[in-house]
Formats: sequence, C-alpha cells, structure tokens
Amino acid sequence: MRPLDRRIILTDVDGVLLEWEEHFAKWMAGKGYKQKPGKQNLYSMEKRYGLHKNVKESLIKEFNNSAWMSNQDPMTESQTWVKLLHAEGWTFIPITSQTTDRPAQELRKTRLRELFGGTVFENFIILETGADKDSALAEFHGTNLWWVEDKPENALLGLDYGLRPLLVDHSYNRRFKHREITRVKNWKHIYKVINGRV
Repeated sequence: MRPLDRRIILTDVDGVLLEWEEHFAKWMAGKGYKQKPGKQNLYSMEKRYGLHKNVKESLIKEFNNSAWMSNQDPMTESQTWVKLLHAEGWTFIPITSQTTDRPAQELRKTRLRELFGGTVFENFIILETGADKDSALAEFHGTNLWWVEDKPENALLGLDYGLRPLLVDHSYNRRFKHREITRVKNWKHIYKVINGRV
C-alpha cells in the first residue's frame, strides 16, 4: 500500500488515541497487583509491578483480550483535534499491537468509532499483543506519511521506513531525543505540526 496521493495519518492507539496506563492499573488493582513505589513512570510493566516477564506478558494479553477494551477513555482532547483533522480531509489508519483475538479487536474498533466517529478510521491494522510493527510499517515504506507513536523504538522504526514520526510525550519516553523525530505534547500540538503552524 502506497497512498501517496491521500491525506493519511498512521497512528498507534494506546497512549496516543486511547488512555491505556491508568485503565490497566485499575484492572491490575482489581486482581490485587499494585505498582511499586517510584516505578509508576516506567514504560516496563514488569518493573512497575515487579513481575516476571512471562507473567507480565500473560496479564497484558489477558487485559487486551478483555471487555475492558470497550470502555477505554480517549487521551485528553484527542477527540476534538482528530475530528477536526478528519473534517479537513485526513483519514487515520490505526496500527496497534493489541491482540489477534477477533472479538477483542472488534471491541477496539467499536470503541474508536464511538469516540472519534465512524468515518475517521480505515484499514485497522491490529497485531498480536506486544508485536513489533515492522511488517505493518513496511507497507507504507517511502510514503512520507505522518506516524504518531508513544514508543521511541516504533518512532525510529517509522523513520527507517521513510515516515514522519511524531512522538507523543509521556514520562516514560522523556529521555529520548532525536533530531528527526518531533516530540508533541498532545493532539492540539499534532494538529499544529501537521498544518505547519509550529
């Protein structure tokens, strides 16, 4: 797929469009897991909760396959600015490492459409829990499309594939700096960058 003639924004979902961390923390608390003091700002959930990697992966997969996918909150003000971009002719393709479980995927699609509108998204790319995004981003190699992410490794991957990465600011990625990757505070900031206003 090489949509060079279309206004398309590639975007991650968790931590970009939908709030994931607090939602997961509530789910974990219901299972009796607490975050370790001073570890709340780490990206690694195994370090946040003091878990073995296999246990962490199993829990995240269970969460991502659950009905909790039907009520994630949107990131602050994301609805306003995503809808405005769409009204100006932009379409969004979500690329998310959520799950290969079909019912859980449908919950995610439904939630995104409920929050942002039925025509904002197309061609959902939903990968296995925690999967690398290489193959998904490779489809857009050399297209120079915008790529919105919160994970530095995936932003760099987008750069390697000839995309224009925007890294959404979070406490867990603040140490990362790259001259070719623009750090953005929120969707209002993303809107301004895409429209050349910053």
